[in-house]
Amino acid sequence: MARVPAAERRRQLVAAAFRVIGQEGFAAATTRRVCAEAGAPLAAFHYCFESKQALLVELTEQTLAELVAVQTDGVIVGDDVGASLRATLREYWSTVEADPNRESVLMALTQHALADPGLAGVAQAQYTAYHRTARTILETIGRACGVGWSLPVEQLSRMLIAVTDGITLAWLVDRDGAAALAGLDAFAGQLAGLAVRENRGGG
Repeated sequence: MARVPAAERRRQLVAAAFRVIGQEGFAAATTRRVCAEAGAPLAAFHYCFESKQALLVELTEQTLAELVAVQTDGVIVGDDVGASLRATLREYWSTVEADPNRESVLMALTQHALADPGLAGVAQAQYTAYHRTARTILETIGRACGVGWSLPVEQLSRMLIAVTDGITLAWLVDRDGAAALAGLDAFAGQLAGLAVRENRGGG
């Protein structure tokens, strides 16, 4: 049997860990269970990763990078700032409904990282990336619509993440997509109210 290249084996193990955590939770994600899911011998795990924590760090980084790329590419500019925010948040929501397991795993990773000293900094890195993405979205829409913001963009970014996190978690529990979209639309309207038309007339 041909030997699986190390890079491919790492990819398989990360994907397997994602599936196990998403379907069975963190308690089930032992190295033995992850290897079984990947169809890999147990020795392959220790060849690819120095610890289970190292696997979880890589899993978080990969999953987060994919999510951030999707969300950053999902900025939609409409007729005005309100329409742009609404369309962009709805586009974000389509990525949640398209892959709810990813959202479940990322939320579980956050909670697990906060409780595991071996994963120190992982949750902080997650939210740094979330806030950076939110800031990019707000700045992109602001520039395109010719507006600034009446509150610091960092503060608005934190508000945006708090709202989307809350709505996502509620939806993972009740799967009420209509209520989720109504909440996002309402927040888009409130956020648009904090936009300030920039004076480009030079005086």
